[in-house]
Amino acid sequence: MKCYSCGAEIGLTTGKCPYCGRKIKENASHRRDLAKYKKKSKEVKTEAGKIVSSNVPIVISAIVMVLLIIGIGFAAYLDDNAYTIRTDMRHKESIKKHDQFINQIQDYLDAGDYTAFHEFIEYHNIYAHMEPYKDLKIIDRIATQYAGMVNNIEAIVMMGPEANWREPERDIRECASAITLFYSGYNSYHYDIEDNPYKEYIIDMKEQADTMLEVYLGLDEEGRNEFLDSSDAAKTVYIEEVILGE
Repeated sequence: MKCYSCGAEIGLTTGKCPYCGRKIKENASHRRDLAKYKKKSKEVKTEAGKIVSSNVPIVISAIVMVLLIIGIGFAAYLDDNAYTIRTDMRHKESIKKHDQFINQIQDYLDAGDYTAFHEFIEYHNIYAHMEPYKDLKIIDRIATQYAGMVNNIEAIVMMGPEANWREPERDIRECASAITLFYSGYNSYHYDIEDNPYKEYIIDMKEQADTMLEVYLGLDEEGRNEFLDSSDAAKTVYIEEVILGE
């Protein structure tokens, strides 16, 4: 707007002309409105400050709660996927350390410790059906069944009748099943092992199994064949009689 006295350009809220000194009355309402606005604005800011101050603990608590929820969710994810993550890491490590691991595996095989061989393969999540361990495919599968048989015989036969059985009938059935599984698995690979680089160890594993059945179950070659050809029920009865010493 312009000063009515000197015609100079002045602001809408100017109270006095800076050029001629005349008091400006024409914009008095604008000045009053501006004063009210500033006052109201100050009051609002003050009130807002009080509200924020009073809610700081709530805000902090909310942030902490959100972080806790995120943390719990992440922990749950890790817990649910811990096995997958761990096995994946071990598998990758087995590839990186192939030369070291294959030497350790050879040591177990040379010692005739096929259960340790199986446990090493399983612990390090070595994929015996894939490179660079593909040559271990057949011996790994047979050793898996061998370890299952050995563990069952140790748990059932070697503990004897004085064992504190929980579910004796089921345990005896599982032992009979594990023995059958090993021999049927071995026979299924019989022709495949002829040209296998680990042939001598696979045959030795079978001989160890034969010896174990003869020592702990009293099964010589003829008895072993009869046992394997018998029914599941007959196998269970036979092992139970051995355990009881009948």
